[in-house]
Amino acid sequence: MLEKNKPWQLAAGAAVLGVIGAAGMFLVEHYRQEKMRTSMAKDLARLEKDMSKLKFELQQLQSQQSTERKGRLKRPTKAKKTNSVISNTTDEYFSASNIDSSDMEFYDLSEDESSQVTNSISSLDLLLKELDKKLDLGDVEDVEESLQKLEDLCLEHPGNPELLYRIGKAHHKLADTCDDKEVVHIKLNKGIDACRAALELAPEHAEVHKWFAVLIGSRSDLVSLQERINDGHLFKKHVDIAISINPNDSSLHHMLGRFDFEIASLKWYERKVATTFFGEPPNASYEDALAHFLEAERLAKFEWKENRLMIAKCKEALGQSREVVEWLEKAKISKNTSLDEKVDLDVESLLHKYENYR
Repeated sequence: MLEKNKPWQLAAGAAVLGVIGAAGMFLVEHYRQEKMRTSMAKDLARLEKDMSKLKFELQQLQSQQSTERKGRLKRPTKAKKTNSVISNTTDEYFSASNIDSSDMEFYDLSEDESSQVTNSISSLDLLLKELDKKLDLGDVEDVEESLQKLEDLCLEHPGNPELLYRIGKAHHKLADTCDDKEVVHIKLNKGIDACRAALELAPEHAEVHKWFAVLIGSRSDLVSLQERINDGHLFKKHVDIAISINPNDSSLHHMLGRFDFEIASLKWYERKVATTFFGEPPNASYEDALAHFLEAERLAKFEWKENRLMIAKCKEALGQSREVVEWLEKAKISKNTSLDEKVDLDVESLLHKYENYR
């Protein structure tokens, strides 16, 4: 456990793997609980019973129609036997009974069912867009409301990766605003479980890889040193996969900027520990980190307070004091939500440090 490690080991490990937790500052639950499974099983059983009853009634009605028409409809001639043997069962049934297809239009639900499925998918897509807005820009209450809605949708659309990774995202957002480590750990693990389930369903989905990495990284302060090391490998692996699928995602560039920034911040003895853990010291500079943050700024479609703060920190590390203030001022005027409180404190603290350059 962490408390059994020497202080210098903790400091080094935290610095090397702190990138994981740091990346989690900006950036689904696999809802297969017993109660939900039981509820769904009951619904399916009831549906099966209703369908069986409907099928029986339909067969009775068809039999009755066939009997009524028997006296005035001709029986199939011997030539009928030359019909193709590959005719489907439904076609053979209606041919033998000589029921006009118009008599069965009421029972042909294929077109209606297809329309219902299409409308359902369309409605879900629209709803997800609204939920995304709340998850990205909303306050804590909006995120909590969105999480509850996503949970409900999982019961209607089980095994949907689009819902699962968003659940993970919501859990991360809520964990990031909580100071209770036990609650944070629970939320992050729920999010990780949801994203892991989504990965099995959609292994080529960039957002699933991204949010799995974010959640893994966010728990670095809550696990043992060895788990941090394992999580570090997972974090880098899934960020690389995500960015290979979607290179124009600003958040992925931000995450790589975080990684480079933390590596560039390592002291010599921390690099030595990094060599022991990783086989060779990671190679990155503040210039590399700055390039990723600037690319994230260019690609972002909103005013990204935290990314601007990280640009300012890179400028500080490079000794560009006046540009530090310039980027802090840009961060300060960015739109605020209750999810930005921690970032706001960092911005104000750094601005105070560079008061003479304002």
